[in-house]
Amino acid sequence: MAATISITEANVCAALRSFLLGILASGVEVVRAQDNDVGEPQGPDFVMMNVISLPRLATNVDDYTDPGTNPGTRNSMQSIKMGVQLDVHGPNSADNSAMITTLLRDEYACIQFAAINPDIQPLYCDEPKQVPFINGENLYEQRWIITAAIQYNPVTQTPQDFADQVEVGIISVDAAYPPGA
Repeated sequence: MAATISITEANVCAALRSFLLGILASGVEVVRAQDNDVGEPQGPDFVMMNVISLPRLATNVDDYTDPGTNPGTRNSMQSIKMGVQLDVHGPNSADNSAMITTLLRDEYACIQFAAINPDIQPLYCDEPKQVPFINGENLYEQRWIITAAIQYNPVTQTPQDFADQVEVGIISVDAAYPPGA
């Protein structure tokens, strides 16, 4: 049995994307950054998401599942803080950035994320920064950058053998393995 993980990077990005699509105006696209051979979205306003960090928040919490037949599983949960850079583009990027940062710091975001997966929650986000973007036509575009911190708690399962019974015996080490033998 290969190791498996309960929550993937793609799951967290999908939850964040669903949240953003739910608060931004209709027609604002939200896409993953750094996809090869994929151009910018065609609409005037869009958001690019890029995972930039995955620091650990705590040591592992382990538990075990014994199904009665081997192998069972060892379940190792790790708390992770995913840093996601949001590049908010377009003529409405300042207003969109204000909405995103307001709601990511609000209980509203916690409720929305919990509806998708209770083990994925927003922690905080930084202040938006205006960073010009030069497009393929060598023209400046409005772009605001926000870094959102999202906590998730994936469980990695690995095989684990269990013993239902043990036979204990005594062996005289000197008799079974005499010195100098």
